[in-house]
Amino acid sequence: MAPREVPSVPDESRYQSVSTLLRAHAADTPDKPFLVAIDQDGRSLTFAQLWRLSNRLARFLHQLGIGPGGRIAVLTDNRLEMPALYFAIQRYGAAFCTINVEVNTTHVREMLARIEPELVLCHEDLDSASFGRGDDAIRFGDLDPDGKSTDGGLFERLNGYDDGDHAPEAGAGPEDLCVLSFTSGTSAAPKGVMHRFGNYYWITDQTIDMWKLTGADRMLEFRSLSWASSHMLCLNPALRVGATILLAERFSRSRFFAWLCDYEATMVIGVPTVINMLLEHDASPDDISATRRLRFMSSSTAPLMVDQHRRFEDTYGIELVQLYGMSEGGIVASNHVGERRVGSVGPPGLYQNLRIVGADGGNLPAGNVGEIELGGAQPAGGYLHADGTVEPIGRLRTGDLGYLDDDGFLMITGRAKDLIIRGGVNIAPLEIDNALAAHPGIREAATIGVPDPVYGEQPVCFAALRPGSRASEADILAHCADVLADFKCPAQVILLDEIPKNDRGKIDRNAVKSLWTETYSSS
Repeated sequence: MAPREVPSVPDESRYQSVSTLLRAHAADTPDKPFLVAIDQDGRSLTFAQLWRLSNRLARFLHQLGIGPGGRIAVLTDNRLEMPALYFAIQRYGAAFCTINVEVNTTHVREMLARIEPELVLCHEDLDSASFGRGDDAIRFGDLDPDGKSTDGGLFERLNGYDDGDHAPEAGAGPEDLCVLSFTSGTSAAPKGVMHRFGNYYWITDQTIDMWKLTGADRMLEFRSLSWASSHMLCLNPALRVGATILLAERFSRSRFFAWLCDYEATMVIGVPTVINMLLEHDASPDDISATRRLRFMSSSTAPLMVDQHRRFEDTYGIELVQLYGMSEGGIVASNHVGERRVGSVGPPGLYQNLRIVGADGGNLPAGNVGEIELGGAQPAGGYLHADGTVEPIGRLRTGDLGYLDDDGFLMITGRAKDLIIRGGVNIAPLEIDNALAAHPGIREAATIGVPDPVYGEQPVCFAALRPGSRASEADILAHCADVLADFKCPAQVILLDEIPKNDRGKIDRNAVKSLWTETYSSS
């Protein structure tokens, strides 16, 4: 398969604002449901209803004097109101600032302090005072799609504003701030990531291209809308092509197949944790039948083991499309629907100017492992640090290791900081994780390097078993001896009920290392 040719720069004349896109859909397909909230009894907003809401909010924000890129923090979970405010704020030209409210209160307070928002909008079920914004936060409840809200807060206040077309705009351009989000924090403290209207627009080119999206798609999203990934893979592309978003508060294995049937989803935006949960489920004929409308399911945010990938497709008959992205980098690489390579995250994304670089910063040829470096139009504009300073991103050294094969497909081998150096030889933890995942009794695994007086470091694995598995440490070590070189075999396998993860479902290797230090290092 020949390398896929991708443009290095976008055609900037194609850029369209959120206001332009939303206005067009409201005119062309006014009654089409755009946002559907599964857990709110299927309540929905059409394009026309969202356009009218955005006009009312624009007049309100203009009255407050909020300018282009003005920071507006929205504190809520996956409710209809969250994507409605996401689009309405950006339609005006202000910046949607998002924090995962399901993490601890101290975290939310710290992130709010870093954002320094001009306005805080907080759902009525949350305690804004605990976040340090009790006096100045505007509360909101349920949104009435027809502008007759009775929430006693924001939406009722907006009832009194004109919803006509000629609402003021802040005058934001492609270089202005549109979203301020935070990284997952699995490898360091969460970073504030400053996305511009332009880089979000060009990321959307990639999503539409790799998934062949159209207005006929119905996109099931159950990941947190506080993640930049949900904007890149769901919200923004759905607006661009005029698709329908099916929003759930969170994933539910017991309800998943009913969702597919009841809401006629054509695609699912997934993560490895969800794929593993579905693999643990005994699929019935009705479950298999429920997937018949699906074109594909995606997997991102964390590595997906090859064995899991193949077993899922064999079980459900759903095409899995794996990709690799990051909050600050956009969609780094992706397989395309109908053009996949199992075990790879696909060819580099549009406009990424991706390079594999060595320790000296020089380009490495195909097949050689190095650090993945990005540039171009997709990466965000900068990091917002805790002291309020902004660090421009420019070319982005991702900290991830990988290589391009002869066909231009990217293979991820792990994080540079997680490399295990045993007797001077580099060992990628992900390779050992993959080897363990191929054992029929193992559900998931995480490998770390621990101090060793002879070799400097030794690999140690933490593993969680599948339900009903009786695999022992000795069984797993014997399996490793069969599939790994001697020097890569773990010195120890520790069995856990669950591998530590962060709020996004990613394995948290820092937490795994802490677990080793606090519980197992002296045993």
